[in-house]
Amino acid sequence: MNRMRGVPAAILVLLVCVVLSACLGNSRDGSGSETNAVGSGEPGASGEPEGKLTAWTIPLGDDERAFKAYIKEFEGQYPKVKISLSVVPEEGYGQKINTAMQAHKPPDVALIEPDQTGLMKAGRVVELTQSLKDWDVPIDDFSEGGLARMSLENDPAKGVYAVGDFLAGNVLVYNKKLFDEAGVPYPPADRSLTFQEYDENCRKLARPSDNPAERVFGCVVPDWGFFYPVFGPDGHKAEGAMNSPELVNAFNMGSALIREGMAPGSGILETMGESDLFAENKIAITWTDFTETPKYQENKIDFGLAPFYVVEGQEDFVDTWTTAWGTFTESQNKAAAMAFLKFLATDAQRMRPEVSADPPLRKSIAEEVEYGKGDPVKEQYLEVLKNARRGPYVPPGVEAWDPGELMRQLTVENQTDAKQMLDEMARKSDEQLPRAWKEWEDIGSG
Repeated sequence: MNRMRGVPAAILVLLVCVVLSACLGNSRDGSGSETNAVGSGEPGASGEPEGKLTAWTIPLGDDERAFKAYIKEFEGQYPKVKISLSVVPEEGYGQKINTAMQAHKPPDVALIEPDQTGLMKAGRVVELTQSLKDWDVPIDDFSEGGLARMSLENDPAKGVYAVGDFLAGNVLVYNKKLFDEAGVPYPPADRSLTFQEYDENCRKLARPSDNPAERVFGCVVPDWGFFYPVFGPDGHKAEGAMNSPELVNAFNMGSALIREGMAPGSGILETMGESDLFAENKIAITWTDFTETPKYQENKIDFGLAPFYVVEGQEDFVDTWTTAWGTFTESQNKAAAMAFLKFLATDAQRMRPEVSADPPLRKSIAEEVEYGKGDPVKEQYLEVLKNARRGPYVPPGVEAWDPGELMRQLTVENQTDAKQMLDEMARKSDEQLPRAWKEWEDIGSG
């Protein structure tokens, strides 16, 4: 259902190469001399970009269709440029980028995945802050949730290295009919439910039954859905955060909902999926990628949207993302690459609502094109997206945090208290964090 999940920190081949070898050090050409960030691949004699522009991405589902629409429009505006798009399997994408960087022949434009932000810090991705100013694109016009994906350490003050074209979000979606029948008030659109409220609503909404035809789940509890700063407010310390009483309580409540049949377990979800169960009136409240909502409309489900639930004491929250497109300092056609990134920051934003359900990433353009006007679902989605937040950055290399295994222990293995497991995860995380931060800070310093 989710087009872009995969943000949790995990050390991958690409960052290992950044840290342990010179292959991702300062940008150099094949002779070893320094290259200029935008200094080669000049426009042709006409003053316009020309030639072949290579673009790489992982499979993007519906977003791939939108990107192909951008290519068609861009090539119409720049007839001397021909874009060659390569869609690389996600599991091999980082290695393919790494190999191209070692050969000093990267693509001209590429999707910069979260595990590849070491390339930004190493100076191998073109920094775009000044270019955005030159294009008359205010950085703060990008919605906060997507801007984090475009920036070094989730912080635009440390440099913007990519351009996103839309703002997507994982939000809660609820069945109004089932809420009305249970006498439960609808979740608010302007704030997150606490997990305690979510738990209470789920129990009131659920209709447990051994007969699948009669059973209605009150909610779902995905193992990745405990959005909480588990590495502390600055991403440096897990003790006291990852094993906080509030998070322990949330995991205990969430796993109890599954064990008691109030929420579906992993086996049922692997068979049916949250979205299909909701579309069949079998779940009262679940999470969704907004592009799933047309399915609910086709099934005539009367539904509403709300921000994601939060652990007690946490800020309101919506899990948001965008596709972050960047260019490398060793691009063979920098002029065309920069022209395409400018296109993504401007014209593509206006095209986005025409080719997908998502709003453009730039707030002013969403207003300009009147995104959602006259559509109650989209209007509510925009209201919910106002709760998007940038979280603290944590570098790859901290692997002890494993909510999937924790929930497996609490549901499949019938453990009933998350505290001991969270204590152990916090202890191991604090052993790994200093090394991960040191390796991160060392990138590009040698």
